[in-house]
Amino acid sequence: MNDIIQIIKKKLRFWINSYNFNKVTEIKDRKFFQTHEDLNYVLITLDSCRYDSLIKANTPELDRLGKIYSAWSPATYTLPAHVSFFTGILPMVHEEIPYLNRFTKQLFKMHKGGASLGGEAGSKTLNLKASKKDMIHGLRQSGFYTVGSGAANWFDKDVLVKNFHHFKYLRAQSAEAQCNYILSKLANNAIKKKFFSFINFYETHTPYMHYGSDREEYSMNARDHMQFPPYEDSKKRHELGERLHIAQIKAAAHLDSVLGKFLKLLPANTLVVLTADHGEAFGEDGYWGHGIYHPLVMNVPMMCFMLNHQNPLADK
Repeated sequence: MNDIIQIIKKKLRFWINSYNFNKVTEIKDRKFFQTHEDLNYVLITLDSCRYDSLIKANTPELDRLGKIYSAWSPATYTLPAHVSFFTGILPMVHEEIPYLNRFTKQLFKMHKGGASLGGEAGSKTLNLKASKKDMIHGLRQSGFYTVGSGAANWFDKDVLVKNFHHFKYLRAQSAEAQCNYILSKLANNAIKKKFFSFINFYETHTPYMHYGSDREEYSMNARDHMQFPPYEDSKKRHELGERLHIAQIKAAAHLDSVLGKFLKLLPANTLVVLTADHGEAFGEDGYWGHGIYHPLVMNVPMMCFMLNHQNPLADK
C-alpha cells in the first residue's frame, strides 16, 4: 500500500510540475534602452548541467556568442556552489584565460572576501568594497540594481537571496517565466542604473520537463539509484543512465533557444557569464546524481561573452 501511495504522489507531483512548466512558454518582447553606458553583468546557471551535456547539445545561439569551456565547480550541489559564486568564486578553467581562471584575472573581487591570490584586475573586473554579507550586497553598495530568479528549491532560502533588491523563487516554472520576471524588473529599475542579474534555470535538472512526451519516465532523481560502496551496473547505466543523459542534453538545447530570445532583449553593454553549479552522474563508475564527488559532477560548462560582440577573454 505504501508503494502505491508513493507512486501516486510521484505522478501527482509530476503532473503539477508539468502544468506549471507549460503555463508560460513565450518571452514577452520587453526590450529596453539604458540612458548610460556603464557595464551590466548577468550570471546564468544551468542547474545540474554537466560539461559534456552542453557540448553535445544543439546550441546555435550560444555558439554564435562564444566558446563553451570545460570548468570545475567548487561544490557538488546547488547551495554551496551558489554561496561560493556569490562571493566571486566562480567555476574555473585550468587554462590561463582572463575571468574564466580567477588566478589570471578575476571578474568579481570583493575586498577581504572572495579575492583570488595573485589574480590581476582586468578592464571588466568589478572591485567591490569589503562586505560582511556577500557579493550581491557589495554590488548594491557599488550602485548596481540587483535582480534574480531561481527555480531550484534552494532559492527559497534567505541565505542565497536576501541581499538582492528583487528576487523571485519560481519553483517548477519555465525558463520563459523567469526571463519575463527579470525583464519586467529591469525595465522598471535599470533604465538609469547599471544592473547585475542572476538566473538559475531548472530545465537541466531532473525531471527534464522539456524532454518529450515520454518524459514522465524520467521524473525520478538519478541519485535515487546511488548505492554505497558504488559499483557500476552496465545494464542499468545503458538502459537508464544513457537515456537520462540524452534527456539533459535535450533540455540544454531547449534552454539555448530560450537564451537566444532573452539575451537579444538586454542592452549591448552587458557581460554574461554562463555556467552550471555542478554536473550529474548517470551511472558512470556506479555514481548517480550529484552531491557526490566524481569528475562528472565537478566538471561544468563555462562561458564569458559580451552582448556587443567584444571579446572579454582577450583582456590581456
